[in-house]
Amino acid sequence: MHTFYTVTIRYFLLMFLMLLITGIWMLLLHNSLSIESLTDYYVKKSLYGILDVLTPHLFAMGTVIFILTHLLSLKNKNSAFESKVTLLLFLVMLISNFSLFFITELTSWMIWVKLISTILFLLLSFLTMWRVLFRHY
Repeated sequence: MHTFYTVTIRYFLLMFLMLLITGIWMLLLHNSLSIESLTDYYVKKSLYGILDVLTPHLFAMGTVIFILTHLLSLKNKNSAFESKVTLLLFLVMLISNFSLFFITELTSWMIWVKLISTILFLLLSFLTMWRVLFRHY
């Protein structure tokens, strides 16, 4: 049973890593990394367009967080640090997604909130993946 857990967890982490890489790749395909192109991309969207972008991201990112945090606490109880990281991971995901509603031509600085929270989401995800990978089951 021990090897089954290890294989399953490593397979999930590999799939999650591929998901993050393709997500970054798709972002770069849609627009360059300039602030103007990112702002224009979101400003041009209607409310329906924003919801069209937001809904699958909330579902996918929420599912990833759910699985990562459960894998983290599968065998051992989470430490206080791990609990804070998982809570911060969830909050950063919400900020990253709901900041789309506030990106307008007048509040173009909100794109920085979106970018910083997305980068923090990636970093915290990698940290959580690392903690899961080196946990003994």
